[in-house]
Amino acid sequence: MVIFIDDRPIRIVKKKELGEMPSKEDFDLVLDARLSPLKVENFSGHTCIINASADQVEKILLNLHAKSGIHFHALYLIVDDRKLFKQKIVKMYQLVEAAGGVVLNQNQDVLWMYRLGKWDLPKGKLEKNEKFETAAVREVEEECNVKAALGLKICTTYHTYTHKNKLVLKKTRWYAMKTNFTGILIPQTEEGIEKVEWLNEKKQIQALTNTYSSIRHVIEKFKKLI
Repeated sequence: MVIFIDDRPIRIVKKKELGEMPSKEDFDLVLDARLSPLKVENFSGHTCIINASADQVEKILLNLHAKSGIHFHALYLIVDDRKLFKQKIVKMYQLVEAAGGVVLNQNQDVLWMYRLGKWDLPKGKLEKNEKFETAAVREVEEECNVKAALGLKICTTYHTYTHKNKLVLKKTRWYAMKTNFTGILIPQTEEGIEKVEWLNEKKQIQALTNTYSSIRHVIEKFKKLI
């Protein structure tokens, strides 16, 4: 599970999947929650925490939302029971469900859109009683004017934001899609989308320097899938 807070990845890693215990050769900072105080302002680079309780993780996440001037790149939480921690974390937030797609055309270009000064992928919230798969296809058509065929699930991302003084956790399921569409790309301007483009591999490299960490994560997973 990866949660993005202020565009920083917080990775919940199961100890069994890690193999050997983390070392300072793998991370910039390794903290044992039983021995060291966990102050988010002291995190640096790629920080790894072991032996943290669910309550300690909750406190860390709340501090990340509350404090400014934090400069680490990524946080890795090594846990025994990832499911338990995931349940604890989800309860902290108001959950919003969404779906999106990585769409390939006949030239193997990927559909991107430009919004709020950054490159992004088409996605949006589920409507009432709507399935993730249906929402993903609908959002691609609404935001970009492209009809696409649903493929395999890529991954699920979680990112957080504040709305009306409440912490919100947006859960987005991403799907690979294909299309033979050759029509006009029409951005959904009422959603703040300025332009929609098919980007080849070279242009995608440029777009990835001006996008969100969660989108880079999706593209990374997509490349492994295909």
